[in-house]
Amino acid sequence: MSDRLALRVLVNAATKPLNILALCGMVAAAVVFSAPWIVAAALPVYGLLIAATVKDPKEAARLAGARDRRTLGERRPLDGVTGELRGRVIAVLREEKLIGDELAAGGLSPEGLGDQVAALADEVLENARQASQIDLYLRTVDIPDLERRAREYAELARHSEAAKPTADALAEQAAVVGHLQERRAALDLEIDNVEAGLGALRAQLVRARATASTPAGLAEQVTDLRTRMRILAESLAEAYAAHPDEAATPTPKSDKEG
Repeated sequence: MSDRLALRVLVNAATKPLNILALCGMVAAAVVFSAPWIVAAALPVYGLLIAATVKDPKEAARLAGARDRRTLGERRPLDGVTGELRGRVIAVLREEKLIGDELAAGGLSPEGLGDQVAALADEVLENARQASQIDLYLRTVDIPDLERRAREYAELARHSEAAKPTADALAEQAAVVGHLQERRAALDLEIDNVEAGLGALRAQLVRARATASTPAGLAEQVTDLRTRMRILAESLAEAYAAHPDEAATPTPKSDKEG
């Protein structure tokens, strides 16, 4: 139990209505019956009640779960996430919320698991926004036409020095577009993997609560998902930033030539 959570448990125990009611009841009895010794006994009894509350593992799990539920259940704006990618992100955030509900149910789980899951969801959302920028760029490119022109100018450049700069530029843009498409497809698969991974993690939490056991390896699973997501995000950013001039001035989609 972290120091912060321990302090929350102690404050919760000291302010728990049942404990305060017992203290007030004994003080009132002392006044009614003019028995000062009851007051003297009230404080030790109140202390024992606090101790009993603090030692209750369900109380700590409840408070930790409430914290995680606030973190995992918060709504995140989806602005900047477009197309089919939006549905994938919503599926991940739904799993995040369900994990928060399960943690709040009071099952035993590794400390900080909720924070890790929330961080993973944040990373998925941020990466989805970046990927949406890639999608917007790719939609401005007539890829079949780009590939056709790249082939044509590559052939022209074999016989004309004047055609070489254009051939090189088209070949460069075609390579960048191909790399972006490849990385984007990989990111889609990884977001699907995150959704599936969080679903499996939630199933383990449910099983652990049913068997009153502490599941092992959950934090490591989330760490692995975050690492894989980070590597792909960096790869996507590198692909987009490798040739900013080509990305900024795409081959526009044009009407078919007659």
